Parts: sequence; C-alpha cells; structure tokens
Amino acid sequence: MNAPSTIAQPAQQGLRRLPRPGGAVPLLVLAILRHDARSLMFGLVACAVAATVASFQFAVFTSFLAAGAAVPRFIAADAWIAAAGVECFDFPAPFSQAYAGAVQAHLPGARIRPVLMGFAGSAGPAASAGNVVLIGMEGTGLAERQFMADRSDRRRLRLDAGTPALQVGGVLLFERAQTAALATFLGAPYVVVPVETARRALGWPATTVAFLTVDFPGGVPADLEQRLAALARHYPELAGFTGRQFEASSSQYWQAKTGAGAAILLAALLAALLMLLLLVNAVARFVQRRQADILSLIGHGASESDVLLLLMSMAGVLVIGSLLAVVLAAPLITLAADPWLPWVAFKPVDALFAVLLGALAFAVATLAARADLKRFPADAIFRS
Repeated sequence: MNAPSTIAQPAQQGLRRLPRPGGAVPLLVLAILRHDARSLMFGLVACAVAATVASFQFAVFTSFLAAGAAVPRFIAADAWIAAAGVECFDFPAPFSQAYAGAVQAHLPGARIRPVLMGFAGSAGPAASAGNVVLIGMEGTGLAERQFMADRSDRRRLRLDAGTPALQVGGVLLFERAQTAALATFLGAPYVVVPVETARRALGWPATTVAFLTVDFPGGVPADLEQRLAALARHYPELAGFTGRQFEASSSQYWQAKTGAGAAILLAALLAALLMLLLLVNAVARFVQRRQADILSLIGHGASESDVLLLLMSMAGVLVIGSLLAVVLAAPLITLAADPWLPWVAFKPVDALFAVLLGALAFAVATLAARADLKRFPADAIFRS
C-alpha cells in the first residue's frame, strides 16, 4: 500500500530540484552578448555618446555656476559688505571705507578688511595689450609690486615669454604665485595684488573700496544673518551677505542676467532625453529581433517576470556600458577642452548626475519592456 508513495517521493524531490526557466536568464544574457554583440553595439554606442554629452554639459553648467563666484570662494570671507543693490562680485559700486567703523560696531570682534576690484588695461612683456580684472586684497603674502593669477591665464597674459612681468594701469608688476582657483569666463583674467597697489593702478581715492570683507577669528556668530540685516536697516545704503549668500548671489547673477547657464542646462537635459529615447528604442529593437526566442521561453514555462528579467538585464548592460563610457570619456573631454574652457571641471556632483541619469534610464527602459511584453498576442504564445 505504501509503495506508490515511496516511489513518488524521490520523483517529487527531483522535480523540486529542476531549475526554473528563469534560472537560465544569466546564461541567455551571456550567450546574447557573445553571439549578438554586433547588433547591441550600435545601441550601446548611441546611448554612451548621449550619456557622455549630457554629463559633460551638466559639468559645464555646474562649472559655470562655480566660476561665477570664483573670487568670493577664493577669498573665503565669513561675510561681505557691499553697496546697496550690488548682487555680484564682478560689478561692485564703490563706497567709503569709513563704513568699516559702523560695521565693526554691529559686528564686534570681527576683522574688517577692504577689497578693491576693477577692470584695467594691461600689457605684457611682448607688448600685448588687453584688459584684466584687478583685485586688491590683504593677507595674500604678496609684496608691493607682486601679483598672482590663475595658471590657466598665463598664456593669455603672455607670461610664458620668459619674463613674468605685467604692466597694469601704468604699474609694473611681477608674478609671485599662481593659483588654480581663479579660472573665469569673463574674458579678462583675474589678477590679485595688494590693496595699495590696486589703488594706484585703478586710480581710486584712498578712502574708497569695492567691498569690505568680514572674518571672525573667534568663530562665526550664530546670529550673523540677523546682525547683517540690522546693519542694512541702519545703513540702507549698504548690503550685507554671509559668505555663502554672496557666493550664491554672484552665481545667480550670471545665471539670471545672461541666461547662459539655462541654455547649458537645457542642452544637458535634451541630451539626457535623447539617451532615454535611444535606450528604449534599443530594448524595443531587441524584443523585435528576439521575439521568437521570447515566445519559445514563454512556451517552455517561463513567466512574464522571467522574460522581464531578461529584458531588464539587457537594459542594464546598455546602462552600465554608458556609465562606464561617461567615467572614461567625460574627464578626457574636460581635459581636452581645458585650453578653451579652463573653468570647466568634472566634479563628483557631475558623476552623481550621470548615475541618476542611468537609474532613470533603466527605470524607463523597464517600463517600456513591460509594455512590449503586453503586446504579445495570446495566440502566438499558445502556438509556441
């Protein structure tokens, strides 16, 4: 009586050990990559190019915002005092340095320093004429006739001619140091000099400044914004910013006044949209080419989730390949473009944008693949 059950038990255990149809998905993916690589290569290259362009354009956008506040970030003051209505470092309105006493009264314990800024004519050792943005500030370690500029501007300043000298506003200056923090899109290089040197070169009166910077050696007070607001209420001809506020205001000024940042960001978004469309099209073409194989899988017991896993795996190959292309190509493009776009850098936030773009593309491709599976007619599945 018990014989049938003892015979059936090993058979049932053997059935339980049989692999599900979906367990062959990794093998199928490897087989497709091995034997159908040429058909996938076009989709991979197209997606990789679109992803690289989108990521590089996004890097240009974030670099544009960063370059708009290059000098405030370089000076790194805790707070800035400017004339009322000034929104950007590059376009100050000179005011009296006598306001330093009023600022000191509202911000006790602070160290107040003048900053001068203005455009001036320059000539290098090769007698090349041009304009520079002269920045006069304290605490640079520069002697009276020494200057510092960004290394990306040395060629534009003709400092590679063997004599690192520059004549600005009739004052002969000698190069003392270089930095990598003052690359700009202005078209006129930033040149940092001591305050009194800038005053002579720009022809400013002894009592005039472009900004007053504020630093707190004992630590930034928690109510700094409230103190700056009180200062502006007491002296409506002045405006007060924290360091971060002035950086953001300078970046936003260039973004709002020129629209260049919006145009660059739009180009990045359009390239990202193109990548999404190319990826969806690549998955749809794969479904079309492999329709017979997919129907055969379903006919042999594969569930919809198994087939969807296969399509998601192929989409994942395209996305991962595109991200690898971004990681390899975007920094190289940035390096190649450095002579023309020295203010552009590929940063971690730009890599994060590429990763988020890849995740979005994978999600969209998955939804498109699910929709493609729903289009299979029932009679075709039954015949398989």
